[in-house]
Amino acid sequence: MSNADSVATALAQLRQGLDGGRLAHAYLIAGPVRGAASQLLAQFLPALFCRGVVKPCGDCAECRRVAAHTHPDILRLEPESKSRVIVIGEDEGEGIRKVLRFISLTPFIGPWKVCVILDADRMNAAAANALLKTLEEPPPASLIFLLAESPQSLPATILSRCQRLAVSGGLAAADEPWRAPLLEWLQAGPAADPLLAGVRAGRLGQILDAARERVVEAESESAKEEGVEKDVLAARVGARYRAVRATLLKELLFWHRDVLLRVLHVDTAGFHFAAEAGAQQRQAAGLAPAAALADVRRLEKLVQRLEQFPEASEAALLTAGLPQRA
Repeated sequence: MSNADSVATALAQLRQGLDGGRLAHAYLIAGPVRGAASQLLAQFLPALFCRGVVKPCGDCAECRRVAAHTHPDILRLEPESKSRVIVIGEDEGEGIRKVLRFISLTPFIGPWKVCVILDADRMNAAAANALLKTLEEPPPASLIFLLAESPQSLPATILSRCQRLAVSGGLAAADEPWRAPLLEWLQAGPAADPLLAGVRAGRLGQILDAARERVVEAESESAKEEGVEKDVLAARVGARYRAVRATLLKELLFWHRDVLLRVLHVDTAGFHFAAEAGAQQRQAAGLAPAAALADVRRLEKLVQRLEQFPEASEAALLTAGLPQRA
């Protein structure tokens, strides 16, 4: 299913629930938080408040408020520090306490009170437990949307009280500006000489640096329009860059998985890089199955280490974690 199709499918489910008066009180939207998940809500939320005949009309005052993120009956919460953790909060103006206070109030304009929690998988245990009470006994006319790229990180008690919608992708990898230089890098293949291996890791670092710069540009422009503070911007940049890096590294994994399949002479239509078969066959030639499998395992460990230690030296991890030839 394409990215657009996944959003359209989830949107149809939400609209059917709204039209039939059967909306769940809480939804977990699993997917890129600032990609497809946010796109889904941007298309759906106006329909909750629209005053037009055909909803959403996009022209009425309520639709415009929703689009501008200024509607008084919608609250958005996201990690507001570089630690990217959503906390319970010291008072009703912070963290999850802010959500609980907001959702308990009568709608200012109506007919709904909506809370959107971005990066909900970043809630700490205290915050999740506090939110659970509201999910168990939601106030009337309230909706809570949890957006998460790693929903498996949420407690089972939270997951069981939310209706799940899955969306995929923001931009497909094929549309990303790093795709072309990454393909060129992949087709060159692992280096045998240690010096060349270091140069190769450095080139991948440059591709990631360029991706980070684009993230900073995009998020800074968005932050200006929304008037968010520096800490929030820093958290957004960090989250978005890590998502981009994860997607890029998955492409590396797919490449070496394809090479492994070609080493094993597996006849399949499931090659991720079907158009680059020639380059992959050259890399597979003379490569032992154990070595090809080791490449995949090495990349899996690299992905895990970058996720576990996001502040560690990226260059050092790349140099140590990329497949190399003896």
